[in-house]
Amino acid sequence: MRNLDVFGSTRSAVTVAAAIGLLALTCSSTAYAQDNGVTPSEISIGAIGALTGPLAFIGTPGRDSMTVAFNEINANGGVCGRKLYLGFEHASSPAESIAAVKKLVEQDKVFILVLASGSTGAAAAADYVRQAGVPTFNIYGSTPIIRNPFAKNVFHGAVVPVEVSAAALISMFYDDGYTPKKFGILAGTYAFPQATLKAAQDILKQKGANFTVEQFDIGARDFTSQLVALQRQSVDSVLVLGSFSEAGFAIKQAREMGMANARWVVDGSAVSTAIIPILGNADGIRGYYNAPAFPGQTPATREFEARLKKHLGSMPQGRPSVYDLIGYGSGYVVAEAIKATNCQLTRDHLIDAWSNLKDAGPAVLGGLDITFPESYTPTDHQGVYRIGAAIVKDGQWQVYRVIDKP
Repeated sequence: MRNLDVFGSTRSAVTVAAAIGLLALTCSSTAYAQDNGVTPSEISIGAIGALTGPLAFIGTPGRDSMTVAFNEINANGGVCGRKLYLGFEHASSPAESIAAVKKLVEQDKVFILVLASGSTGAAAAADYVRQAGVPTFNIYGSTPIIRNPFAKNVFHGAVVPVEVSAAALISMFYDDGYTPKKFGILAGTYAFPQATLKAAQDILKQKGANFTVEQFDIGARDFTSQLVALQRQSVDSVLVLGSFSEAGFAIKQAREMGMANARWVVDGSAVSTAIIPILGNADGIRGYYNAPAFPGQTPATREFEARLKKHLGSMPQGRPSVYDLIGYGSGYVVAEAIKATNCQLTRDHLIDAWSNLKDAGPAVLGGLDITFPESYTPTDHQGVYRIGAAIVKDGQWQVYRVIDKP
């Protein structure tokens, strides 16, 4: 009761109001920091992705490259006077993905959630993140499930919708005057290839193209039955929707079976240096790339590779990949979205700021310019619609043209 004396009649109304306001601000600030993953010194970002298993080629680069970006940002003072902290949860299957997301949101109470899990994790988490309302950055998932219906708290980065990537893939079959007579599609049965498959089929039907489809399970190494079926259909152009290892073994086996003259186009997850040793000679293989240049193609990508190698100690085979470049760029986009709140660090302010973010990317905050700039509007949360068309020449991938949204 003695504490109430400070509000006695000898105090002015202004003093009373000021004291009450200070007490309210202190209490709300404490609750806010606890609820939203913000403390006076730190902003907590939680991410999910596979660190082991067949999808680790997505999640591991996401963790590593976002860490490099956050380390650079923190070394330059952080954002709003706070360091960015990344908590990364392993998640491969749909069940693991939703469990990891719930942990980060409900237990760890992160300020921002990053889906670095590809389409499998993004599809699994879609309904939950819409309902939870936590600001969510989907950096790798192309599945329509995470985009539709639209949610004001969910943002998408360098990975374009499947309708855009499928159109780009099919356009590559016609480069250099090549005219496909019959398409074959080899598609994995899991989320990402299936989403792209549907979009590709729709486009080919609209074009009146002749095509046939064969499918394989995740992690497949033997494609004999599928390739025999494609040979019987006399396909001269094959689209492979799967990882670099799946695409690599499929193309290698096809060549051994006499299909070397077919034009091969692979999706973004197969555009990796790791496919080259599988094939031996990968020249002529095409695919889309979610960045303006391939690692090693420009001074900025070469510098990024050096920084990533320094962080990791050694460079794993197939790295840096497009997932490294996207993860690095995404880390900077997160920082710019936070900064755009004018340091009013509430989720509502962040969502509003992110919804109006323009030309975000590493170069804005002094990072390496290795990703397409990302822009958002309140009604369109897809940050990028541009992709690069890539080809293997002289044993190296290179982006040879940029494709805008059709």
